[in-house]
Amino acid sequence: MSGERASTIAVVPVREATLPPGGAETVAEAGGVALLAGDGAGEAADRLRGSARLLLVWESRTFQPGTWARALSGACAAADLVLLPACPDGRDLAPRLAARLGRPLLAGAVRVGPGYAVLPRDGDRHAVRVGITGPAVVTLRPGVGGAAPVRPEARCAVRRIRSDGRAPDPGEARVVEVRAPEPAAADLAEADRLVVGGAGLMGGPDGGAAAFADLAEVARGLGASLGGTRAAAEAGLVAPERRVGATGVRVSPGLHIAVGVSGAPRYLAGTGDPAHVVAVDRDPGTPMMATADLGLVTDAPGMLAALARMLRDGTVRDSRWPVDGAPFPEQAAGGAPPTRASGARTPVDPAGDG
Repeated sequence: MSGERASTIAVVPVREATLPPGGAETVAEAGGVALLAGDGAGEAADRLRGSARLLLVWESRTFQPGTWARALSGACAAADLVLLPACPDGRDLAPRLAARLGRPLLAGAVRVGPGYAVLPRDGDRHAVRVGITGPAVVTLRPGVGGAAPVRPEARCAVRRIRSDGRAPDPGEARVVEVRAPEPAAADLAEADRLVVGGAGLMGGPDGGAAAFADLAEVARGLGASLGGTRAAAEAGLVAPERRVGATGVRVSPGLHIAVGVSGAPRYLAGTGDPAHVVAVDRDPGTPMMATADLGLVTDAPGMLAALARMLRDGTVRDSRWPVDGAPFPEQAAGGAPPTRASGARTPVDPAGDG
């Protein structure tokens, strides 16, 4: 890096000038020193100027992890620790970059400190502290850290890296088409709309099977990803990888709908800061209700059954919902916004029961 030695550098894949989930957190973890690579990397760097110290920019229109690893390894060689977000592109690039640099890879870390990384094991039931005694490549789970605050007056050096012009790696896969994932199969950490079911749906003789089937149908109708709490995952009502919370998948969607979810501390600690939160439960006094923008006190399984039936009958035709801070439809049309609960979101103790 031009004669400078940085002990840590973040390598962040960029698509269409957009940082991936966990990208800003990884830059903060690297102390504001990062290499942004991809389509629109320069534009993404402009948005990080107030929260970074040194940004290296490498533009590439197509994601080719083997070719990228070869092109970027020289810029990373001076750093003792190379950090990448554990997003899909980061997970593809990290092992190739580690092999090119001749370093071990520590994948899916939830914490990195001086001389160590903490890696979850056994379905996130245990965390193992692994010593780092030499140069290494580490991927960080999105949502486990925090982005650095933006300081407009901060000085940030931005340098561009030119491609070496070499042909693509001979073993490189050819990208034919990039398609948006189906919400049901998308990584929960990247979901913009998320519907989560909890213990409040698990009553009845079937243990909640019918309610969760309705929940999945409603999620499909909303174009949302389906998740569950620890109780739902342990009962087999959602797959283990769809478990939401601090000890599962950490999320930060634009729209978070929690149905039959009480809002235990470890659950709330893993749900980030959504733009809109809707809670549905019989009990109006749950922590989940206290954090919601809109709370519906009702029979959650019954409401889901009615919504699923309306979706099947075609009664519900417009499932649009404001996300990412967009105005509600009434506001966009110049009318008054719908009434919401007024409770402020309260800090959460992550040590509580999940």
